[in-house]
Amino acid sequence: MYFKNKQGFSLIEAMLAVTIVALVLTPLFVLENAIFSGVGRMAETFHRALFAQNFLYNAQRDEPVGSTSYTVERKEEKPLTMVRYTLSPIAKRSSLASVKHLFKQQVEASGVEKASPKATCVLFAFRPGAAS
Repeated sequence: MYFKNKQGFSLIEAMLAVTIVALVLTPLFVLENAIFSGVGRMAETFHRALFAQNFLYNAQRDEPVGSTSYTVERKEEKPLTMVRYTLSPIAKRSSLASVKHLFKQQVEASGVEKASPKATCVLFAFRPGAAS
């Protein structure tokens, strides 16, 4: 049947419009996926940094009085993280070595997988009662 006053779209025109919209939106979905995976990695790094900071305070509280070197480790479950606290004197080759009674406290929080992000907190503590 032939209509003189044609209104609406033919099937070919509608399919072409859907194809064009799909071609425009595909890169946006790929970009959205990349953004969400990056946000997930940053959230994991942030959680590890919070674990490291909290572990630093707990290790400072639990370390023996007057100690000059001390190491403790703990495993966190969510996200799966190994946390290590180390108290040590300042290295001799450091520019801070001239300051007496200065110690370095370091906490490293790293994931079990190789590609997982790592967080490190470093604190310098002046302890006049300890031997350096």
